[in-house]
Amino acid sequence: MTARYRIIPYSISEVKPGMEIGRMVLTQDDKVILSEGTILTESMIEGLRFWEIHSVFIKELSPSAEPALDFSIPETPLQKKFYAEYDKTVSNLKAYFDKMRFFKDVPLAMLRELANSSVEPLINANGVLNHIHMVRRQDDYTFHHSVNVAIISGVLGKWLGYTGTKLRDLILAGLLHDIGKTQIPLDILNKPGKLTEDEMEVMRLHTTRGYQLIRDVPGIPRGVVYGVFQHHERFDGSGYPLGVQGDKIHEYAKIIAVADIYDAMTSDRVYHRKVSPFTVVEMLVEEMFNKLDPEIGSVFLNNVRDYFVGNIVELSDGRQAEVIYLGQFMASRPIIVTENNEYIDLERRKSLSITKIVKA
Repeated sequence: MTARYRIIPYSISEVKPGMEIGRMVLTQDDKVILSEGTILTESMIEGLRFWEIHSVFIKELSPSAEPALDFSIPETPLQKKFYAEYDKTVSNLKAYFDKMRFFKDVPLAMLRELANSSVEPLINANGVLNHIHMVRRQDDYTFHHSVNVAIISGVLGKWLGYTGTKLRDLILAGLLHDIGKTQIPLDILNKPGKLTEDEMEVMRLHTTRGYQLIRDVPGIPRGVVYGVFQHHERFDGSGYPLGVQGDKIHEYAKIIAVADIYDAMTSDRVYHRKVSPFTVVEMLVEEMFNKLDPEIGSVFLNNVRDYFVGNIVELSDGRQAEVIYLGQFMASRPIIVTENNEYIDLERRKSLSITKIVKA
């Protein structure tokens, strides 16, 4: 029997991180701030106050409801160990970045040690991409994102045949790709509302500021410097800071670009509800032949598929289902089996879609 829910109004002073939005939250001019189903974080609540939202509707399980059939499994000891190491890595990176904000001194030896001793073992963990998708992030998006991009870049690098020093340098470049944000004013970096165009211009400076911060650090590999400087360049020349294209973009930057987009789209941020990897795949396929390197994009999509078979997902009609088949290419609309044993090909049933991953 499917669980029954109730939608209850809460004043903004009563809401807490972890609560689920039950009805879309709109501004006075009907612009969407938060979508139904968004899990609130502290930053989101601050954002609601910024927009002078006084109350929201929260979705709660009805006390009399029977629990829905749940075919997810508890966390394994290996998963718990992964999350503990992951949290420690994020905490260490935050400490290093906070010091760099004030002292502008890049502790390369400690950052390389963090990449080699902490991030690289996470890359080698079974089911790593599923693990980072299920990590609960309440705040500190920049630091979680930097660790995730380092992990995804390293995984993609391995798929591309990287080993040894080349792989470790790529991981370090991924870890440092947003280091320039330590030189962006905090009122812009942490602004709960949408950035103005002028503020966006300042934010885009993070690639240049990162380059300036690390280019003269003794012993830093050139590939790491270019990975930081060029990770927002695009294959067709539409990126920044220089608008270069094709072979003028360093291979590390091309890899980090894929990892950066994938993690940003599948992460909760203020005023951006994360979307399922299946939705991100559709976007990556569209961008693979103009903005992203097509070879790197193809390798990523053809390998990431292996992580999604067996995932428990929530459908747009509220039901849960298991992904059982993805087709020959990384399909964004796979074949699933629902909790009442109904088999559905989402490619044919266009009225249904995957809204989120429940258990990876």
